Amino acid sequence: MRPNLFNRIVAILFLFVLLGSVLYLTSVIVRIPSIGAVLVEEPGNRYFVKSIEPAGQADVKGIEIGDQILEINGNSVQEFEYVKKYNSIESADYVLVLHKDKVTQKIEFPKGWTGDHSLWELLIQLYIPGVSLIIFCAFSGFLYAKRRNDKAVIILILFFISIGLSYYSSAASSRSDSVGLTIIYLVLPNIPLLFMSFMNIYLKRFDVHFISKSILNTLYGIVGFVGIISLIYIWTDLASNNIYTYIQIAYSSSVLIGNFVCVYMLVRKFIKHRRTKLHSLFTITLISHLVAFTPFALMNLLPQIIGKDQVFPAAFTALFLFLLPIVYFYLSTSNQLFDIDFILTRFKYYTALAFIPAVIVAALVAFVLLGENNPSWSAWFGVFFVIYIGMTLFLYGKEQIDQRFRPKLFKAMYSYQDSLDRFSRKIARVMKQSDLEAVLKQEISDLLPVSRITFLLIEQSENTVYPMGDHPEELITAEFLLGTVNSLQVGELIELPYGLGLVIGRQRSRYHILWIGMKTNHTRFNSDELRWLKTMSNYSSIVFENLYLIEGLIEDLESEVRKEHSTSPWVLRLLFCLSENERRKLAADLHDSALQDQLLWYRKLEAIMMDYPISNSLGRELEDIKEGLLDVIHQIRETCNELRPPLLKEMGVVEAVESIIEHTQMRVNFAVDFRAKSFNRPLNEEQITAIYRIVQELLRNADKHSQAKLVVLELELRKGTIYFRYQDDGVGMDVNQMSVSFEHMGLSGIKERVTGLEGDISFYSESGNGLEVVILLPEIMTAGRSERGISRDSYLIS
Repeated sequence: MRPNLFNRIVAILFLFVLLGSVLYLTSVIVRIPSIGAVLVEEPGNRYFVKSIEPAGQADVKGIEIGDQILEINGNSVQEFEYVKKYNSIESADYVLVLHKDKVTQKIEFPKGWTGDHSLWELLIQLYIPGVSLIIFCAFSGFLYAKRRNDKAVIILILFFISIGLSYYSSAASSRSDSVGLTIIYLVLPNIPLLFMSFMNIYLKRFDVHFISKSILNTLYGIVGFVGIISLIYIWTDLASNNIYTYIQIAYSSSVLIGNFVCVYMLVRKFIKHRRTKLHSLFTITLISHLVAFTPFALMNLLPQIIGKDQVFPAAFTALFLFLLPIVYFYLSTSNQLFDIDFILTRFKYYTALAFIPAVIVAALVAFVLLGENNPSWSAWFGVFFVIYIGMTLFLYGKEQIDQRFRPKLFKAMYSYQDSLDRFSRKIARVMKQSDLEAVLKQEISDLLPVSRITFLLIEQSENTVYPMGDHPEELITAEFLLGTVNSLQVGELIELPYGLGLVIGRQRSRYHILWIGMKTNHTRFNSDELRWLKTMSNYSSIVFENLYLIEGLIEDLESEVRKEHSTSPWVLRLLFCLSENERRKLAADLHDSALQDQLLWYRKLEAIMMDYPISNSLGRELEDIKEGLLDVIHQIRETCNELRPPLLKEMGVVEAVESIIEHTQMRVNFAVDFRAKSFNRPLNEEQITAIYRIVQELLRNADKHSQAKLVVLELELRKGTIYFRYQDDGVGMDVNQMSVSFEHMGLSGIKERVTGLEGDISFYSESGNGLEVVILLPEIMTAGRSERGISRDSYLIS
């Protein structure tokens, strides 16, 4: 049988079993209203009500915890089948109850399709579990249709169906129905094990192992053993309260152990991968698992193991399990995970914020509204838990609602954000300090009704504030600023005696302050206005600092230009860096435009010559055009390579020089002997580029002027100094005339490039005796300082 056909048959059989189980469980829920009373046997064969399920007939008809059950269906209590087997009065027709106030009452429980169902009972036992099961099945169907060949998805589908079916069968199991109990005792303990099986397969794609097979198989064995014992008790005539109690403890323990192992493994993986790309994945799975299983484990399973009453009904705590399918459906279908760290940060803030109000409200509810019934600590904790979670979710939901509707409902509050957007666009075009001041003044005057907007300058060295007049407000403000000048921080918003001050910049001992006067409507600045002004101050200080740096660069350049002697190395470096940037841009433009156009026309011409009949004469002419295009393409490529050699930094300095030598020797008539020693430390890109350009210019000069037969190049690293030597056997030159001779402008450029790298260059030559050039460059260059104290390397563009 083909695998696909077999899988389809298995899927169809599974659907039939699932559908049959759901139909049966539905009939049990509708046909038999839940009584929801669990008994405990006291000495003397007396049976008292131990717990009451919400919305059951016992709850509706007035049976309370502590009431004594005298008879069931007219017989003694110990003779009733479900009491002997499950300590339950489910399926009883009527009971005789002795209330705590010593009043005896006969209470009947109608049966059949028209039984006495309350709306609340149907809601928590039929409608909510039914809708949940439908959603789980929809998730499963979607996954099966999209990824039926993925083994991890098949396990995930079983995981979904198990949760949905366990939740739906809980109502039938509370009625002591054998099928409902079978599903609960067999399926529910396997849910954490299915999850771990899914994680084992799912994480293989990330080369991560979740849990060993031996541990997982041991857990399956424990759950299977407990399941077999449970089935024997459920489907045989065994009836013993002690045996059933032990089975419940074993069942609860198996579920608890499975979840504990699961959480332990998630915590281990989270710690191991907290700094890897899987951090978000394990954070999401750990948080979702804790949120889903902790309420059910702590409020239902743990009390059952230690013989205490359930803190909260399972019908409510089981709702948290609904989170798991949603999370793992998202994980298996999404390509990008949401930012769980951001969500957790907000959630921790809201849980801390909601804690004290939740305690107060829960105390009021428990001791005022429920005071007459003497609520237990478990009841108080249940009320607190619901209120606490509700408040936390309300605060989190409020934030989401604010983001969606607040800008539409309260437009005035968001004019500040619009102002910041507008201001940031304007300052992007600011080139002078006066322009920045004008934009800032205009923006503030448009939004705030203030009495003044004045730009002040504090000269700390002269202990002066200007411009200032004789008005008392100005004198008091000036005195205040001078008294606090030592504590001022750029970008700070300070409160002045008559308004606010924005510290927008600093130049040496000068502080630039924007003084904003009091509001003309005689109100204080509110929190939104203060945050807006603080942000404006930060924006302005950044722009002011940039303008200050640009102004400093211009001043330094102007001072260098005014010098009559040699140009400073940092200026030369700047010029050469700008030149290399322009070469890079030009090479990119040539490659992306002119070269691509030539290639396109070449292919079109080639296609025409192949697809259409052409005469011999025309064919020869087209062939000449074709060869001409090839020459142009080759020339453009050569130009691009000369303008910006590819992979220069990746090759290293020795390989870069070897490449240009190899390229040069294809078109010159002299030989090149390159003697290089490998560098134990790589040079930076600026140094490699400089040496490459120097070699390029020297070889070009040898080709044009030297008439040499042999060129010798030496390159090595000597005690922290880069040593380069060039020598040829050409016609030589008069080095004294090099600076004024036009034909040797290339050598002058080499000298300037070496000076820019803080190196030394020497020329040795005589007419008829060739040329020798020796260059010494520092391996590590020092950063110069301008008169303004700014590192000149900050001006360089790489």
